Amino acid sequence: EDVLSSLGLLLGLHIPCCVTAQPVYPNIPSSHITSLEGVICGNNKIVGGSTAARGEWPWQVSLWLRQKEHKCGAVLIADRWLLSAAHCFDIYSDPKMWVAFLGTLFLSGIDGKMEKIFRIYKHPFYNVYSLDYDVALLELNMPIKFSNTIKPICLPDNSHIFHEGARCFITGWGSTKEGGVMSKHLQKAAVNIIGDQACKKFYPVQISSRMVCAGFPHGTVDSCSGDAGGPLACKEPSGKWFLAGITSWGYGCARPYFPGVYTKVTAVQGWIAQNLNQVPLASMSSAFWCSKRFFLSQPSWQ
Repeated sequence: EDVLSSLGLLLGLHIPCCVTAQPVYPNIPSSHITSLEGVICGNNKIVGGSTAARGEWPWQVSLWLRQKEHKCGAVLIADRWLLSAAHCFDIYSDPKMWVAFLGTLFLSGIDGKMEKIFRIYKHPFYNVYSLDYDVALLELNMPIKFSNTIKPICLPDNSHIFHEGARCFITGWGSTKEGGVMSKHLQKAAVNIIGDQACKKFYPVQISSRMVCAGFPHGTVDSCSGDAGGPLACKEPSGKWFLAGITSWGYGCARPYFPGVYTKVTAVQGWIAQNLNQVPLASMSSAFWCSKRFFLSQPSWQ
């Protein structure tokens, strides 16, 4: 992890300590390499955010390594299924090393519900160097009981459009600035969806069709390492919240012209649906409450 921390410092990337020790982002141009001002690995969170309220983001999950400390975020999509970033499990891929805390606002996990992870499925096309297809499905040991503070987010189908300029929200527990300390309380921040062409202008080499940018050209608001695996959530006119992205990577945190980069959920929706379709309906139904493809009743609390 010392090697990885040094790499994060040199490249200014907001990637968590639980990523691989192999070289990451060899395709980042030398003009993007900064001084040691960059992110201290694993000690960061949302920049430019505010304190979240109880039950406001009931799909937010904290992933702990070895039951010792928060390492990554995750998103509840069904009664025993989470989505997160695949790179969170590059070094520690044994599900027995991880636990999930649900229904809590606090980094300590206090007042939350702890669940063991039964299985981790990384996307088969995940690329450890480019972070393309940076998504993983986590199966919980036991189905979780929903409550006012524990509810799944809606998954979009592959035709769902999150329009450029749409106001969405990111949530997580890291630092309010590069090199800062973890926040003890869940943070939230509003960001705008950035169009694909604009995104590629900010990152000419790295952006694939499985990625979406969100933030502001002038910076000031962004996700940071420690937020990886958490949600980019957008509220539709219907009042339902949909998962647009999974926090993946970025150059520094909240720097001008370098917005956060998220795994585009509509681009990997087929893989998610395929995996969840292999389990009983009772376990998958909550993941598709809001999808036009699946005609399942919406729960009364949505």
